[in-house]
Amino acid sequence: MTLAAGDLARTDAAAAPRTGCTHCGQPVPEGMARGEHAFCCAGCEAVWHSLHACGLERYYELQKAAGSHGNRPAVRASHAWLDHPDFLSRHAVALDGGRMRVELRIDGLKCGACLWLLEALPRIEPGVASSRVDLGRSVLVVEWLPDATTLARAADRVVALGYEVRPLGARASLEEWRRQDRRWLVDIGVAGAISGNVMAIAFGLYGAQLSWMDDATRQFLQWISVALAALAVLWPGRIYLRNAWTAIRTRTPHMDLPIALALVAGLLGGIWMTALGKPGVYFESVSMLVFLLLVGRFVQFRQQRRARHEIELICALVPQVARRVAADGGIEEVPTDALRPGDRVQVAAGEALPADGTLLGAEAHLDMQLLTGESRPVRVHAGQGVLAGTRATGAPIDLQVTAAGDRTRAAAIARMVDQAAGSRPPVVEFANRIAGWFLAAVIVAAAAAGIAWWFIDPARVPGIVVAMLVVTCPCALGLATPLTMVASLGKAARAGILVRGGDVLERLARPGTLVLDKTGTVTEGAMRVLRQAGDAGAVRLAASLESSSVHPVARAVASCAADAGAVTSAATEVREVSGRGITGTFAGHAVAVGSSSFVQSLGTLPDRVLEAQAAAMVHDGLSPVVVAVDGRVRAVLGIGDALRPDARGLVADCTARGWHVRLASGDLPALAARAGGSIGLAPDAIAGGLSPEDKLELVSAQAARPVVMVGDGVNDLPAMAAADVGIAVRQGAQATLARADVALTGGGLAQVVALLDG
Repeated sequence: MTLAAGDLARTDAAAAPRTGCTHCGQPVPEGMARGEHAFCCAGCEAVWHSLHACGLERYYELQKAAGSHGNRPAVRASHAWLDHPDFLSRHAVALDGGRMRVELRIDGLKCGACLWLLEALPRIEPGVASSRVDLGRSVLVVEWLPDATTLARAADRVVALGYEVRPLGARASLEEWRRQDRRWLVDIGVAGAISGNVMAIAFGLYGAQLSWMDDATRQFLQWISVALAALAVLWPGRIYLRNAWTAIRTRTPHMDLPIALALVAGLLGGIWMTALGKPGVYFESVSMLVFLLLVGRFVQFRQQRRARHEIELICALVPQVARRVAADGGIEEVPTDALRPGDRVQVAAGEALPADGTLLGAEAHLDMQLLTGESRPVRVHAGQGVLAGTRATGAPIDLQVTAAGDRTRAAAIARMVDQAAGSRPPVVEFANRIAGWFLAAVIVAAAAAGIAWWFIDPARVPGIVVAMLVVTCPCALGLATPLTMVASLGKAARAGILVRGGDVLERLARPGTLVLDKTGTVTEGAMRVLRQAGDAGAVRLAASLESSSVHPVARAVASCAADAGAVTSAATEVREVSGRGITGTFAGHAVAVGSSSFVQSLGTLPDRVLEAQAAAMVHDGLSPVVVAVDGRVRAVLGIGDALRPDARGLVADCTARGWHVRLASGDLPALAARAGGSIGLAPDAIAGGLSPEDKLELVSAQAARPVVMVGDGVNDLPAMAAADVGIAVRQGAQATLARADVALTGGGLAQVVALLDG
C-alpha cells in the first residue's frame, strides 16, 4: 500500500512526540509526553495542575495574548531563611492588624501574565493578605499574616510558579527613599501649581497694559501674586534659603547662595514695587525659577538614588543565603546577615562565597576575576584567607567565617564606590570656590547699575537692581546646558554608546588620561585554547574528558570539542584532582589531562618536542595543559586570555589624539606587561598586580585631566567612580554597567574612539 505525501506527513506528525511543554514551551524529553498534555519536567506539571486547581487557568490565556512562554521552574531548596529573625528585622516592617510587609526582588518577570499570576498569590496561599508587583523594578510587595502562614511558605509558592526570589534591600533605606521621594514630589507639585497660577495672573496684568484696567483690580492681582510667590519661595524654595543660611553661618559660600539672593531679591523687589503701586512686577519669573530649579535638583537626587541602587548590585555578588554547619554537624540555610565570625560554612562548586573567611580542609581554586581582576583561578591553601563574592571552581569548599555582611571586602568596595561617586566633580568644586567672588561681583554690578539709574530715573532703580540680581543668577547656565546635549546623546545612543548625561560629553571635550583595565577590557575575559601542538586525536579525547569539569581551564579545553570533534564514547573511571588535572578511560585508552607536574606524577613518558612547545607557551604568557594517552604525552594546549583585536588600534588612535594611555590590571605584573606591550604601551605606562584600592589611587593621582577609566569588573568600580568618566564595556559585570557614565553596547573598543571624537 502506498501513502500519499499528505498522508505521510500526517502520520509522521501523529507519531512524533510532542515537542513543546504545555506550561513553559520548552522541548519535552522523550518518554515525558503523556496524553493530551506534555511537560518537560515534574515542576512544570505541578505548576500546571496547581493553576487549574486554584482556578487560575486564565494565566495561559494572558500568556498567549502576550506572546511569551511561561517560566520553567527549577527545583529549589526551602526558603526557611526568609523566616530567620535577622532577615525579618532587617527587611520586613510590621503593619496594623498583625500583618507584615516585605519587598522581594523577582527574576523571570516577562509580561502582564506574570504580573497577574503573582498578584493572585493570596488565592493560592491562604494567609497572604496582598501581593503587588512593580513590573518596572521587578519587585514583589507581599503582606502576610504571621499567624496564618510564613514568608518562606509564600516564597516557595512563588518559586513553584517559576520565578526567582531574592531580597531587595534594607527596610530602613527603602522607607527613607520613599519619604524623600514624597517630599520632593510634593514640593515640585506645589511649585508647579503656584507658577502656573502666577503665570496666568501675569498674563492678565500684561494684557492690562494694552487695554484698560482700573488700579484697584491691578493692585489686587499683584498682591495675589505677592502671596503666591512668597509661598513658592518660602515653601518649595526653602531648600535654597536653608543652604544659603548655612553657607553664611559657616562662612563657606557655594552656588546656592547667589541663587537664594536672586530669589529673595526678586520677591522683595516685587513687594516693594507693589507697595508703591507700580507695574512691572515679575513674580512669575521668581515662581517659575523655583519650579525649574527644583526639577533639576530632583533629577540630581534620583541620580544619587540610582547610585545607591548600584551599590546593591555590587552587594548582590555576595549570596544572600549561606549553608552553615550546625553544632550537631547538620546543614542549615541562614541569611548571610546571620553569619558570625567563627561559623563554618559550606560552598558548592560554582557558587560564590557568602562571607570573608579562612579556607578549611584541602586546597581550592577560586575565580577572583570580578573582585581582583585575576584572569586565572587562584590556588588557595588551607588556612589562607578567602573573600566573599569570589567563586569556588572545581570542587566544593569549607570556610570559617572571619567577616560577614557590611564587614566583608565586597562591602568595603561598595563603600569606596559610594564615597567616590558622592565626591563633587572638579568643575563643581571650582564653582563653589569662586562662589564668594561671584556673589561679590554680582552685588557690585547691581549696586553700580542702581547708582547709575539713580541719576537717570530714580523710579526705575528697584526694578533695575532686581533685574541685575535675577539675570546674573548662576542657575541659568545649569538649566540651559542639558538642552544643548540632547542631540549629542541621541546620536551616541544610535551608535550603541549609552551616555548617562550631557555633562559626561562636556568632560570628554579635551584629551587627558585614558586608563584601561586588562582582563575583560583589553582582553576577551575568558580562558581559551590559543595554541595547540601534537596529536589531534589526543586533543579530542582531552576535550571530551574535560567536559565533565566546571573548572575554567577545563571549560576552555572542552570548547575544543566544537572545533576538533567530540568523542562519542563516554569516559569511565573519571577522577579529578582539584586544580591539577583529570584522568579517565576511553574504550580502553587511559587519558590524563592537566599540568605538567600532574601528568609526570602518573609516570608518563615525556616528549622532548612537546616539552619545548610547552616552554614556548610559558614564555608567551600562556598556561600549558599536557595531554597524555596510554602513558605518553601526545599533545600540549596553550590556555590564555586572548587580546581583543581592536585593542592595539585603540591605543594608537587615542595616542594620536593627545591622550595618555595607561594599563591598570589586577592580574600578575608579568602578564600585564606582556599584554600592555602587545598593544603598544611603554613599560612605564603599565601597572599590574593592583588591588581595587590601588586602581583608585592610580586614577586619583593622574595629573592629566580628565581621567577616563575603561573597565568591566567589580574591581574597577572604585576607580571608575573616582575617574571623571567611567566607561563599561559590553558583557561586563551588571554592577559595572550600572555604575558607569558610559556603557558600550556593541562594536568593541572602537566605540571608545568614536565617543572621544564625538
